[in-house]
Amino acid sequence: MKIKKITIHGFKSFVDKVTLAFPDGTSGIIGPNGCGKSNIVDAIRWVLGEQNARHLRGKQMEDVIFNGSETRKPLGMAEVVLTFSNEDGIAPARFANFTEIEIARRLYRSGESEYSINKVQSRLRDVVDLFTDTGIGTRAYSIIEQGQVGWLIKAKPEERRTIFEEAAGINKFKHKKEAALRRLEATRENLTRVNDIISEVKRQLNSLNRQAKKAEKYKALRDEFRSIEMILASLEFEGMRTAFDDLRSKIEGIKDAELAATTASVEKERLADDIRLEHMGAEDEFKATRERVFEAEKLIAEQERKNGLLKMRLEELQRAEERLTYEITELERQGTESSTEIERLGALAREVGAVIDESTGRLAENTAALNAVVAELGARENLHRAEKAESLKINTRLADIRHGLQTQNRDEEYLRVREAKAAAEKEEIGRTLQAKEEPLRIVREKLGQADGQRLAVEAEMRSLRERLGTLESERSSKDTAFKKLKDEYSRASAKLATLEEMDRNLEGIKGGPKAVLLKGKNAGVYGLIADVIETNPGYEKAVEAVLGDRLQYVLVESLKEGMEAIEFLKANSAGRGSFVPVKDARQALSPVPASGLGTGAIALASELKTKDGYGTIVANLLGDTLVAATLAEAIDLWREAGLYKTIVTLDGEVIDAQGTITGGSSSGTAGILQKRGEIKKIRAEASALEERSNALGAELKQTEDQLRSTRSELDSLKEKLHSTELARVNAGGEIKRLEDDCARLTRTRSNLETEIAEAARKLTDISAKKASLTAERDELEKGFAQREERINAVSAEIAEMARKKEAIGGVVTELRVTLAQAKERNESIKRQVSDRERSVAETERRVGLKKTEIEKGRAELDAKLGEIEAVKASLEGLLGRMDAIKAEETTKAELLAGLSERIKAVEAEIKVVKAQYSEMQELKGELTIEARELELGMNNLVERVSEKYATDIRLFRREATETEPENGTLEEQRDDLREKIASLGEVSLSALEEFAQLETRHQFLLDQQTDLTRSVDALHSAITRINRTTREKFKVTFDEINAKFKETFPRFFTGGRAELKLTEGDEILEAGVEIVVQPPGKRFQNLTLLSGGEQALTATALIFAIFLIKPSPFCLLDEVDAPLDDANVDRFNLFVRDMAKISQFLLITHNKKTMEMADALYGITMQEPGVSKVVTMRF
Repeated sequence: MKIKKITIHGFKSFVDKVTLAFPDGTSGIIGPNGCGKSNIVDAIRWVLGEQNARHLRGKQMEDVIFNGSETRKPLGMAEVVLTFSNEDGIAPARFANFTEIEIARRLYRSGESEYSINKVQSRLRDVVDLFTDTGIGTRAYSIIEQGQVGWLIKAKPEERRTIFEEAAGINKFKHKKEAALRRLEATRENLTRVNDIISEVKRQLNSLNRQAKKAEKYKALRDEFRSIEMILASLEFEGMRTAFDDLRSKIEGIKDAELAATTASVEKERLADDIRLEHMGAEDEFKATRERVFEAEKLIAEQERKNGLLKMRLEELQRAEERLTYEITELERQGTESSTEIERLGALAREVGAVIDESTGRLAENTAALNAVVAELGARENLHRAEKAESLKINTRLADIRHGLQTQNRDEEYLRVREAKAAAEKEEIGRTLQAKEEPLRIVREKLGQADGQRLAVEAEMRSLRERLGTLESERSSKDTAFKKLKDEYSRASAKLATLEEMDRNLEGIKGGPKAVLLKGKNAGVYGLIADVIETNPGYEKAVEAVLGDRLQYVLVESLKEGMEAIEFLKANSAGRGSFVPVKDARQALSPVPASGLGTGAIALASELKTKDGYGTIVANLLGDTLVAATLAEAIDLWREAGLYKTIVTLDGEVIDAQGTITGGSSSGTAGILQKRGEIKKIRAEASALEERSNALGAELKQTEDQLRSTRSELDSLKEKLHSTELARVNAGGEIKRLEDDCARLTRTRSNLETEIAEAARKLTDISAKKASLTAERDELEKGFAQREERINAVSAEIAEMARKKEAIGGVVTELRVTLAQAKERNESIKRQVSDRERSVAETERRVGLKKTEIEKGRAELDAKLGEIEAVKASLEGLLGRMDAIKAEETTKAELLAGLSERIKAVEAEIKVVKAQYSEMQELKGELTIEARELELGMNNLVERVSEKYATDIRLFRREATETEPENGTLEEQRDDLREKIASLGEVSLSALEEFAQLETRHQFLLDQQTDLTRSVDALHSAITRINRTTREKFKVTFDEINAKFKETFPRFFTGGRAELKLTEGDEILEAGVEIVVQPPGKRFQNLTLLSGGEQALTATALIFAIFLIKPSPFCLLDEVDAPLDDANVDRFNLFVRDMAKISQFLLITHNKKTMEMADALYGITMQEPGVSKVVTMRF
């Protein structure tokens, strides 16, 4: 868990946000004194959870917040974010999936503090647990500040032990042990409470046992009384039940008869229903039969109509065959006549042919020319017809194309209208969506604001809850302290009141002075000697020892008042007393001189405070008295000075002027001055306790006011959170509605876009088709025009050739005129022959067609005959079915009539049965009323018994006896038991239940006692295991560090010896760690005698020894190399370079050699007074 970077904002002199990214290896932090380098160390220590402001070089924690400078205003918050790399995986398991771990701490001037781990708000305990046993922490060996090297050397062995415990990884065991000890203490307290409760429960059990026995006796008598009453009630109930059973039997008989009648009625009804159902079924069947008749008639009519059509077609076919036969006969006759005529014309043609052959030669040339013209004219005419036909096709195609273009134009117009409409709808939807975006954005912003408010309120609630917990803890501690102070004040006040009461009652004062003082002070009586003097603390015993009973001398104005007081005592037999006249008092003859006293002696009178006007009297009493500290000093003083004075010690031993020594132990009763000194002391203590109690009470009230205020704020925040949640829900619902509308509109717009695209595609297709058709139309029109031109040209040619034909024909005509008779005759014959031949051929063709038509007609005739036969067969079947259906219809009608008669008969029988049933109903009603009366009597008896004994008499069973009990005997026994129960007096039946409950509780408490005892044993075992584990881990780690220290020390000192030792006589779990060193050429000596450089090297050697055994992920050294000379700096740097392979080092230094050794340097400057800046240099 090496440091990747640290971000500081508002912490001490880092007013602006700065980030330092530290690489692996060694990083140096440099800069002039006072620029804020050590603030980086404080920032790291602070974010790791430091709670003591003094360790951060401040008085209070708010001092870490930037407090302003000449040019900058103070900030209200300090924040430090420390980012660790978790690639080594030594973080706890819950952070195993994180490659980085970010720890942040934020402090406000209001005193509120926040921790977070990976941006999740956390507790200080979570931060501490994260780094437990890693060597990282506010007091771990991974951070060595300025002066801490000296602390490591000068610290007590017990204090130095903490670093070794951190290295040994036993802090978690110490925490577990502390927790176990707390649980053990709590368990012991619970065990004590349980033992006290068990004692009290035992006492209660003894008391309840007597009450329970009395209740048991009462319960036995009550049960016997109840048993007899139950027997009597049972006998009464049985008599009533017997009578009730008899009535019920009669009613049951009637019911059976009713049931029989009902059964018969039901059976009749059922029979009637069955007949009705059968009637309905027969009706349905009759209807179905009628429908079948109608259907059959319909089929017969259809078949007859079909048969008529077939017959008509058959007749039509027969007539057609007759007509075709006649036509064939006529055609054959015409063919015969044409053949005969052809033979005749053939003979005639042969005759004329001879004439034609003769004339043909002469006309051959002209005929050939004419034939040529005719042939060419025919070709042209054929061409003209072909061109006309093609022109007609083109014209037809042009018509089709024009029609297609009109269709495409209509489709195009429809699609364009639809496209424009869809575009308008799309635009409208777009405007609607755009119009909804702003409300949606506003609602989302509201939701975001609500989320932000919720998070802020939750954060504020967490802060308030933490504050509430702190205030609760503070109030609890203050309340405990306040109660303790009140108790102490009450005890002190009570003791003070007692002592003052004793003082007012003059307890401890002898009879004579007490009687005079109780008589009441007058103008001449001033009080006791003890009333006018006040000793300094510690001199009460000395004064009481010297003055003794003289402290109870009564001060009077003069000798006259003294005499009156003595007379009063005599008259009242009130004892004796001594009285000192104030006015008549004389000065002592030999007062103690101010100088010339023995060594250590002081005048006792100088340690007194005397009321004004009584100095002479006190001087007379104590003027020749000295005070010494001890009896030995007093004796030496008495011998040395040779003074004729009384000397007293502070403990009350006295040496008078003659050398008589008075001393020993007192009777145990304090003197007047001691009591009054005690009163004064207790009064001062009570006053101080009262002041502290009042101050603490005010603080407690303030804390309670803060608690109420905080709770009120928390309630307000809860209401605010509820309102925010409602706003979030409403905003969420509004967002969902708007989003649904937007989604619906978006889908509609998408559909419209698809429709527009489809229309565009279709328009494109139509445009393509139109273009294709237009192109084809243009091409056809062009071809049509060309073809018309060709047709016109061919027509002109035909006309020209016709004229030529006419010219040649004229020539031929002229020639033919000459041969007109022969040729015309020949041609006439040929035409006649040709006509006859064509007529014969046509006749043969028509005869063939007629014969074919006759054959088809005969085939159809045969088919129709077959159909007619089939229709006849179907008609015969339908007619047969019709007869059967008609017969079935008649049968169904007869069945319906019979069923109607049966229904009438059954309904008559039902009327008879119902009349009998009504008679039985009347009789049953009378018996039922009588049975109901008996039942009410039984129910009343059941209710009485149930109310009195909570028992159902119906379920009561008497014990079997030889003789049936008599009512009279049972009633006598019941009266006797009633008297016995009354003689018991008041009985607590709850004692039985209370005794059982208390006995259960007693057993439960015994079980609790056993469990708590086991818990104590288990906690003792756990603590023993923890101690054993801690002892083993500490011993192993200590030995390893000691062995490694023995290696590192000579490396730093180039010789010498050193070792670590545990303090002797201490348990290893409590033993301190001592460092014993012997630099080269010197003897073993105390660490404090080492020079600053030697101390620094020793501490550094120890730290590196710990690192070699338990490497910390990083090490922060703040000017550790300051006391070292160049040679030792080189050794220090060499060691750091080696250690940097296993740990990350951050060095704050002024040494150039250390700077040269670093992989990266971070310069801290203070260009602006009071504000630190960072300059980074990487190598």
